[in-house]
Amino acid sequence: MSIFSIGGVILAGGNSRRMGSPKELLPWRGGTMLSELVEAMTAAQLPCLIVSNHGERLPEEVKQKGDVTIIPDAVLSAGPVSGLVTAFRIRQEEALLVLSCDLPFMDREQIERLIRYAQCVEDWDVIAAHEQGRLHPLVALYHRRTQSRFETALERGELRLMQTLAELRVHPTPEGLLDPWAVFNANTPEEYQAAVEEEQRRRKG
Repeated sequence: MSIFSIGGVILAGGNSRRMGSPKELLPWRGGTMLSELVEAMTAAQLPCLIVSNHGERLPEEVKQKGDVTIIPDAVLSAGPVSGLVTAFRIRQEEALLVLSCDLPFMDREQIERLIRYAQCVEDWDVIAAHEQGRLHPLVALYHRRTQSRFETALERGELRLMQTLAELRVHPTPEGLLDPWAVFNANTPEEYQAAVEEEQRRRKG
């Protein structure tokens, strides 16, 4: 079993164009989408770096939480590639657990499942969640050895994340490792409503 240090990263640098309002600030459970995700990450004993270009609008409970750092993208409007480069430049851990900010059902249990699985895998650059027949590159662990490749991609303007992943050793998780809803992205008002309805269903049992 491999044991390596892990830092947590939440990418919240997007413009939420499809949602029409900041996704990370949408009401969720007892707080917002972002504050609940931060709570899950810190509950899993991970330091949390939030990459956000609008740090001033983030909830106070997030700003004041211990072991949480907020920093803007190294390059604005460059998507997840810039977010990854920014995180690697700031954090020092051997691997980064990278999550998008629009994962309403990602919780401590799902994070710990992913980390436990990763500690048992050898020879990888990226371990990405694979659920419902597709890869989820923003529910993934990125090894520090991938930093140079993402730095190069950013410098060249190669901003499609999947393009760079095609050059790396990407290890998908086994189907069913995570709750399928844990990788559900609320990118649009319709998807957010679907998440609200699923949450209500779960509360009713």
